Amino acid sequence: MIALALMVMAATVQRPTTPPGLQRCCAPKVVDATGKTVGEIITYDVAFPSIPLNAWVRYEVKGGDSVALLVGPEAFRPTTGLGGSAVVFTSNDCSGDAFLNQISPPLAKRYAAVLPEGGAGWPFQQTHAWLYVTDPLPARVSPGATVFHSQWESNNTCVPYPAPGQTFPPNQFGFWAKKVEDLYAKFKRPFWVP
Repeated sequence: MIALALMVMAATVQRPTTPPGLQRCCAPKVVDATGKTVGEIITYDVAFPSIPLNAWVRYEVKGGDSVALLVGPEAFRPTTGLGGSAVVFTSNDCSGDAFLNQISPPLAKRYAAVLPEGGAGWPFQQTHAWLYVTDPLPARVSPGATVFHSQWESNNTCVPYPAPGQTFPPNQFGFWAKKVEDLYAKFKRPFWVP
């Protein structure tokens, strides 16, 4: 009898609802200081669970595809390790296409790398956030006998390789990516979630 009474009470209890106007219709997003949308949040960085420090954001690139970017309050973050020949160039000044040597691809049609410039490790002092994006559905490739003459370092600068340059063994694979834009020319810091 008691069990039946509890079941009846549980069935008639009103569940709290979110008042109209406060309901979210969409995925949360990251915006810049002017209110311009950077993109929808895919997930938060959970390294410090009680306070999200960064968010993975779906960013639309030309052609209608999207890539995953890592955004913090003061900076766009690299989505791949920098230094150690992770992002290399055939030029001696990091211009032209980049070879993403050590990227772990996401479940996305295109892959991206953000190369911060300036600030020597301080995100709020970065002057540029160069976005490099692969072609749609890229195949992992070996650069073969390609000679690379510079790399992007972890201190946010381009560093030339000493002559004769850097080549990789045949079992080294990665992705070619093209420079798309400077994210700091498009978005103003700080970034936040409305």
